[in-house]
Amino acid sequence: MERNLRLDLTVVVNHWLTHSVNLWLTTAMDEIAKAQRAVDRAREQLTATVREARSNGRTWAEIGDELGMSRQAAFKRFGEVTNPANGQKITGGSMTVAQIQQFTEKVFDHIGAGELDELEQLIHPDARKELSQEVIAETWAKVLSEIGGKESYEDTHVVVPAGDRIEDGDSVLGTVVGVTTVNCEAGEVMGRVAVDEKQRIVGLLIVPTDHSPLPF
Repeated sequence: MERNLRLDLTVVVNHWLTHSVNLWLTTAMDEIAKAQRAVDRAREQLTATVREARSNGRTWAEIGDELGMSRQAAFKRFGEVTNPANGQKITGGSMTVAQIQQFTEKVFDHIGAGELDELEQLIHPDARKELSQEVIAETWAKVLSEIGGKESYEDTHVVVPAGDRIEDGDSVLGTVVGVTTVNCEAGEVMGRVAVDEKQRIVGLLIVPTDHSPLPF
């Protein structure tokens, strides 16, 4: 009788713990979704406020100072331009930070796998002569001889050419730079990919992580 009672109590306790954990997980996920919606609303409000400030004559330099960034970074995050050819607005909505992060790692996936034909298709035609397969292969061979093959990426992010980092979740306008630390077998290098508004490579750099100054 006593043994059966202990077993019954164990079942009850396990059921209670399972229910409590499931309830906690559900509540936590609901809170995450709620917080994400709040972040999205805040971004929309910030964008609307910045554009209102612009319509009231505020300069990008003033807005950048208020946001703690350069005027170029502020413009790339919040700017909009009217195309004189068709009268349509050009905004940063078609290219997100996440897309550029993925594109940056894809570039170095191709390089690390020796897929230079596939990589060439991503390069702007005007940049293919400077960024030839031979130049890229030779540069990567030097990396291999010094620190071995690619293993992983770290801190992949996006900056404007002037250097300011663009926050995750933002959309961008015009050419930006995807930056990643390429972790290899015996060290790491910095990879930088300049990407235009059509997600084509217009610049490619593989340098030591402490290299300076940077051309883009």
